[in-house]
Amino acid sequence: MRPEMPIEQLVRRTDTRFQLGFGAHARERIGDREEFALQPSSAGLLILGRNEESLLPPVNLLRELHGPNLEVRPPRVRLLGGVQVKEPIMQVRIALQARFLDAVARVMLARGVVPCEEYARGRHCVLRYEAPLADLLGLGGELAQITAGTAKYWIALSHYGFVTRPPGGDAA
Repeated sequence: MRPEMPIEQLVRRTDTRFQLGFGAHARERIGDREEFALQPSSAGLLILGRNEESLLPPVNLLRELHGPNLEVRPPRVRLLGGVQVKEPIMQVRIALQARFLDAVARVMLARGVVPCEEYARGRHCVLRYEAPLADLLGLGGELAQITAGTAKYWIALSHYGFVTRPPGGDAA
């Protein structure tokens, strides 16, 4: 199941019906890394990642190889099934210039995420959060937009918690 990789993205070739062959060839060519794993299937190639950013290197390489013949589906959160479904809870750290603090805080609050800690020194600050992965999808692009690309952020799996709302992904 690879619970250390709580996000997935399916890629398919549009110019073939043999998705398992495409996936097996892609896995052979790219291989697994610490940050991602590749799982060929009859539906296509499933890329598993530690966070949303870890999906980018294999997707970009596949785009170079297959161009417009590659269909890339949106990332999905992987849930742990069982008697009670669990979702990945992530630790988030954002380092930014203090002038962007209010804008970033508003973005995170709009996502339903409140800070665990805040460090401010002079013109720089660091924010720490803990949030369900489903609430963090697309965060990198949004941070880049509101901070003019100056914010740095890290997202890592903390643990799995019980789903207490409509889930943001499918059980894996």
